[in-house]
Amino acid sequence: MSTGAKKAWLGVGAVLLTVLVGVLLWRSDAADGAKDEPRDEGASRDGTNAGNGQAAPPVTTPATGERSTPPGELLRPVPCELDALVEEYRQGKGSRAYRLYVMEQLRALLENVPPEQLWAKVDAEQDPEVLEALSSLWVTRFNQTGDRGVLERVLDKAAHETDPARRAALVRSLRASGEPASEVLAKGAATRNAYREWVKDPSPEVREAVVGNLTAEAARNFGRFQGVAEQAVALASEATDAKTAAGLLGASSIEAARAPAVDSVRQLLQGSEHPEVRAAAARALGTVSVSESARTMRALTERYATEGSREVRSAILESLARLGLTNAVPVLRKLEGVDPGMDGEIDTWLALLASQPQTWNLLLRDKQAMEHARSP
Repeated sequence: MSTGAKKAWLGVGAVLLTVLVGVLLWRSDAADGAKDEPRDEGASRDGTNAGNGQAAPPVTTPATGERSTPPGELLRPVPCELDALVEEYRQGKGSRAYRLYVMEQLRALLENVPPEQLWAKVDAEQDPEVLEALSSLWVTRFNQTGDRGVLERVLDKAAHETDPARRAALVRSLRASGEPASEVLAKGAATRNAYREWVKDPSPEVREAVVGNLTAEAARNFGRFQGVAEQAVALASEATDAKTAAGLLGASSIEAARAPAVDSVRQLLQGSEHPEVRAAAARALGTVSVSESARTMRALTERYATEGSREVRSAILESLARLGLTNAVPVLRKLEGVDPGMDGEIDTWLALLASQPQTWNLLLRDKQAMEHARSP
């Protein structure tokens, strides 16, 4: 084909392409125009089209405000007002999950509630469970403002509360503090004696709340809060109830505690008249720092020779194994025969240490597996 013919065909193709594009654009504009046209004004109010006499389909308008009710009202809306939410919490006694949900709503509402309005609810509440929730909400204000007066109000109310269950609820509410409340209160002249008074409270429920508070605070940092550990030891030394003292000694590791606190635990091991307290002290000494481990092992070994309680001797063997790991083997061998009734337990620890575990957690895991295998 000649060059002239090629040019002619190219020209024809270009013209056809131009025409095709034009047709497409025209059809698009026509469709858009149809969409923009107003409705036929001839349509009558009774739904009859004026143009062809046919009835127009009815238009359904959803009724405003209507909603379906979930089965069993499982998802019923929760009111947002303080009074209504408190009543929701009160009525949700049978469902812990629902109460947790309501507490989240209360925390979200906290910034918009005047402090005195919230305190009035705390001050008037009689139900211990609801009081604990409201007082916990109040303590949350300390996290937001750092105002110690928030905590002092709780202490003052607890001091004047005659009902042990409500007094314990107020003590437990301090767990809502962002900082360990036992440390915060110990630093203030007006508040440092609060826990010392509660640990001697005549009500077991209040004393249990004290132990629970220290245990919860220590757990936040794997038992390595120096202030919490030392406070737990100090309170255990002052407690007049053996169960309370033992609970406090087990509330926290004393790895972070300084020498005076460790010495106090040794004194409890040597001098307490209650085997329960001496056993708890022996186990607590198994958590001392590396710098305290050598003299602690000597103190445990010396006590083993004179101890008359099997429970305490068992706790001493556990702490020796925990502190020394494989280095405890010669120490344990020297204790064989001191109390023939304990030799079987010493043999168990020696068998476990033969595998040369590198950490206490591994040793404890192996011991638990052995005990499980022996159980019928």
